[in-house]
Amino acid sequence: MKSALRRQVLRNLTTDLIKYGRLETTVPRAKELRRLVDKMITLGKRGGEHERHQIEAYLYQPKAVVPLLMGTYAKRFAERPGGFTRIINIGNRRGDHAPMAVIEILNTEQPETEVNFSYLVRSLASMQLKEETKIVEMALKPVPAETQVFVDKRAFKKGLEEHQSKEKFALKIRKAMKNASLSTEQLQAIVDADVARTRMLHDKESGKKIHRFVKDTWPENTPAME
Repeated sequence: MKSALRRQVLRNLTTDLIKYGRLETTVPRAKELRRLVDKMITLGKRGGEHERHQIEAYLYQPKAVVPLLMGTYAKRFAERPGGFTRIINIGNRRGDHAPMAVIEILNTEQPETEVNFSYLVRSLASMQLKEETKIVEMALKPVPAETQVFVDKRAFKKGLEEHQSKEKFALKIRKAMKNASLSTEQLQAIVDADVARTRMLHDKESGKKIHRFVKDTWPENTPAME
């Protein structure tokens, strides 16, 4: 891509990300957007007339994005020195297999609206559909591998790795609950609602088994997060 066209594309994407809060693009482009959006938000936090002119010179739709940068985002990130965005990998694009990602501006005021919280709920709902029991309490307290019986050393090693993965997932749940100020019961209620919605869609639109329906409906579950 020629430099002038590349610059124009990045200006468009940066404007859209600031305006809408999140967008889907390729991983390399998301990493470039992270740098540009962080710079724009930093300029907005400074709040001077020179910074306003710099923002207007780079971004499209200044009447829409300048109030966001110098008002909404400046207040939201007043105490945060950097790292205003999150990149969530969502797998490869069909056709050219380009690695895709969702990039979003963090919402510290309403963390439950962020993409990673939605994916966490989706993961728990998928687990609950598989286990057919309330899952949040179980996910928060995984059974240690040492309490299980294994036939050989290889099985023990595999069980230990699975337990470590569950512990990391439990830590992610606790962090999400803390950020969103949710209790275990409140998170379980959100997961139950997602499970009920999935069952309703399954009954209405599909004759597949529920687990196959979930896999086809949520192909990117669970994404890696940076």
